Amino acid sequence: MNFHIQLIILSSLIFFFSILFFSYFKIIAKKLKLTDHPTPENVHEHVVPTGSGIIFFLIFLVSFVVFFLNNDLFLKILPKNYFLIIFGISVLSIVSFYDDLKKIHPVIRLSIQITIIMLCISTLYLDKFFLPLKLTIFLFVYFWVYLINVVNFTDGSDGFLATNSIIFFLSIILLQINTELTASFFFCFFILPSILGYLIFNKPPAKIFMGDSGSIFLGFFIGYISLETILNGHYNIVISLLAYPLIDCTYTLIKKTLNGNYPWARMFDYYFLLPIKKNKNHKLVFNSNLIFNVINLMIILTQIIYEIKMLYILSLIASLILINYFRSYK
Repeated sequence: MNFHIQLIILSSLIFFFSILFFSYFKIIAKKLKLTDHPTPENVHEHVVPTGSGIIFFLIFLVSFVVFFLNNDLFLKILPKNYFLIIFGISVLSIVSFYDDLKKIHPVIRLSIQITIIMLCISTLYLDKFFLPLKLTIFLFVYFWVYLINVVNFTDGSDGFLATNSIIFFLSIILLQINTELTASFFFCFFILPSILGYLIFNKPPAKIFMGDSGSIFLGFFIGYISLETILNGHYNIVISLLAYPLIDCTYTLIKKTLNGNYPWARMFDYYFLLPIKKNKNHKLVFNSNLIFNVINLMIILTQIIYEIKMLYILSLIASLILINYFRSYK
């Protein structure tokens, strides 16, 4: 069977089963007592089942095995030491799901993340980068770990992270249609349909949350795919895709640390959360972010089609405009 047809069939099945699994997750969450309660800052008003992100991992694992057994092209373009990717995401997903059940100290979580990424960094062809190898390893490991946590920090508003992730994986698919295919292309096809299914239940007002098991899973693959895309010379696309979360989270983390707080302190002080803290309006944040993502996707498509790399500056400007808009609610 043609691999395009296989991808379409598999993506349709992933979308269908993700809707099915997420719709029944409430029952599972109730039995496991996996719920997120409103905080003093009131970023949400009702008790909501959380931890549903483990479904991303389970669906990805099954999809990987199916393609591994049935598609020769997939086998040819898998990264070196690809088994470390499966091992790494398995460990992080299980640890994160346990963290959703019973909280793990942030320092322990960070230590596990650094260890896993140190192993998984060997799956990338780092010799493509212009810096000395040891310096490249150091920078890439910490950027990947940082990105995992940035993605985790942006999971605070209904549909926010899901929308950002959909645009990220869709953009990588569109980029690789016109370039040489890599494993990232298939990873995006495995993950994108399940996020679309999840968004049906997570758009405002959210009926389920993904929890750390979902945000860490997404952060891991967003990190891997970003680094692989940079190594293949498309740094501009990565900047456009990550502009908003990196600017918002980096500035907020620096400000938080300078004020004497731990970087992981849950103060709900990221800019995209300000409108929610003021008037609990998740829909306003969701719609504003959706408009931004549509504009950003157009900027990215223009870069892909016309190969105008400097257009990533427009993504940076659009991100600053969105941050300033959210800031007006302070």
